Amino acid sequence: MRRFAAYLLAVLCALVAAPVAAEAASLVYVDGGNDVAVARPDGSDQRKVTHASDSAHGYKAISVADDGGITAYLNQGDGSGNSSFVVLDQSGAIRSGPFLFERDGICGGLSPFRTATSPDGTFVAVQYWKGSNNCLGGSYTPSVRLTNRNSPTFGTSTYPSYDYLTQPGWTHHPDQRLAGINGTALQVWQNDAAHMQDWITVSGGLELDGFDFHPTATMLLLDLADASVTGSKPHTLALLTYTELSTGAAAPTDPKPQLVCTVEGYVTNDLGGGRPVWSPDGAQIAWNGPGGIYVSPAPVPNGPSCLLQPRLVVPGGSDVHWAAFDLAQPGSGDSTTPPAAAGTATTPSGGGATKKGGVAKGSPSAPTFSGAKVVAAQGALTVQLKLQQAATVRIAISRQGAKKPLGTLTYKAKQGPFVRKIVKVGGKRLQPGPYRVAIKVGATTKALSVRLAGK
Repeated sequence: MRRFAAYLLAVLCALVAAPVAAEAASLVYVDGGNDVAVARPDGSDQRKVTHASDSAHGYKAISVADDGGITAYLNQGDGSGNSSFVVLDQSGAIRSGPFLFERDGICGGLSPFRTATSPDGTFVAVQYWKGSNNCLGGSYTPSVRLTNRNSPTFGTSTYPSYDYLTQPGWTHHPDQRLAGINGTALQVWQNDAAHMQDWITVSGGLELDGFDFHPTATMLLLDLADASVTGSKPHTLALLTYTELSTGAAAPTDPKPQLVCTVEGYVTNDLGGGRPVWSPDGAQIAWNGPGGIYVSPAPVPNGPSCLLQPRLVVPGGSDVHWAAFDLAQPGSGDSTTPPAAAGTATTPSGGGATKKGGVAKGSPSAPTFSGAKVVAAQGALTVQLKLQQAATVRIAISRQGAKKPLGTLTYKAKQGPFVRKIVKVGGKRLQPGPYRVAIKVGATTKALSVRLAGK
């Protein structure tokens, strides 16, 4: 599998990883009984979020937003063609939904089988098979359609859809864009948020089976395999770096992404690879294997090879994702009424959500902020995030690699969007170079890396 360098422009020999502060992180996955479950990154404290009556009426196609909300589709299992989803918190309480996707909502030939929730929690990108016969039969086309995560989406023209796009995902840094696989190409939204454009094209007999973007840096993971081999086969994990995504209608980046290192045979299966995913702080990765869910520290370059330290942490688990919350201690809140059983979803009327079970009093709260990013301009850094409630925001700014911060800025802020332009820290103007920006609200900290350009 040494052909990976052939389809990329160059090999980056070394990658300096910026130190980041510890951030809340848990695993979210589907367990052997088709229930949504959560666990700590080391696999401890595994617990069910949902309680399906049986595995045929469980949950599937899960994904997680930065606010910790878990999108999960109910497996109707009744042959009706109906499909609906709910948004849950880590205790299983329903935040929103259930909302229909098919029949009385958005049509789809077969029930959705993969989702990707946008980082800010606005949209759910849903992969499904679209039927040509009034959406119910005939020939089928793989497609991805956007729906609103927090309210019903009726009709097929409300939001964009993309035929032949598969395995949807989202960029996190420096902005939020839909991405997905179309044949042998990884496509990314341009800034018009309407059309997808080829970004990375795999050649040389390889197939692209998965990808994930680093949450705070311009890096991504690719899952690659030999397209000529059928059935169970080894997959290679590739780590790449790239320049900032463009904001115009040009190619996503120039120059194109650069290969850092690879791990051959990091997983062997016949289910489309491991679908690797970064942890919220980028310090770890997780993936799916035949034995269950594996977790490792983030890949470390060692010449052309990446070093991993994989551990099987959740035997029998699948469809793994990360969530930016730490699991509450058992018994720390009141019991929660579980979500509605699959098959009981109703179409909300008047644009409202029909909630089954509701949110129990005393259930764990959502993270205090989401959508954090830092935008660099000449001589200034702009910090942007969304506060779930009024809070004190503390921003510590350090030179990359320094042991002590240059200073910490404190702001009293209202609920909603928070935007602050920073030109001085510790009484001194910011100089060109790399910085680490640690944002803390309550007990939640998010560390971001950014480079300030010179004149």
